Amino acid sequence: MSDGAVMRRNAYCPCGSGRRYKHCCGDPNRQDLHGPGGPRSAEVAGNAPAKTKTTFVVLGCPRGGTSLLAGALHRAGVYVGQFRSTQYEDPDFVIPPRLVPEAAARLAPTIRSRNAQFEYWGWKVPDNIYYIRNVVQLLVNPVFLIVYRDPLAIARSSARHDGRDWDEQGQRLLYDAVAHTRMVRAFQQTLARGFHVFQLEAIHADPAAFVDDFRRALEPLDVPKEDLLRFVSREGGYR
Repeated sequence: MSDGAVMRRNAYCPCGSGRRYKHCCGDPNRQDLHGPGGPRSAEVAGNAPAKTKTTFVVLGCPRGGTSLLAGALHRAGVYVGQFRSTQYEDPDFVIPPRLVPEAAARLAPTIRSRNAQFEYWGWKVPDNIYYIRNVVQLLVNPVFLIVYRDPLAIARSSARHDGRDWDEQGQRLLYDAVAHTRMVRAFQQTLARGFHVFQLEAIHADPAAFVDDFRRALEPLDVPKEDLLRFVSREGGYR
């Protein structure tokens, strides 16, 4: 699977403008984008002015700490979708691998709807790294919350969580964790601003420091410090 799939230039733009992609969001010379493929302003992110001030996107590996960040966003009052478990995964942003090239067109209506409803919203789906480059132009002021974890720890956690035999599948799980981590780092390297990086091992070692960093990442939102600390601690709500 490639994370470099793009919209066909002669297709109609998924932002809903009615123009061809090459003459709209795919035009690198547009003045209403912050550089090629950059975030759109609230005025041009849909057919009508958007309410959204910031869109938070959680990036990381499965079993790598993304649920912790998404749960913290939820407790901070950020809308993270109609999740169905404490994994906080938004089903509206799940894109099957075979449909990744169509991600922008498929997600544009959902993104426009969220932009019209919420000042602060976001989502967590670990596999969004496969399509994030295709949809970033549809987001209002995106802020990327990136979490890393040691790939071996990810692989072992995946084996335990999914009931897989480590001796038989451990190497494959480790390969997948390393490959996913590389994709996230490659995307991070394309960002000049608008991102915050966390390390899961550091969060576990010093939850209070993480809470302070996380609250700064969400400014100007006033995030209740004690509630967030209780959630992040192993004795609290996060597992």
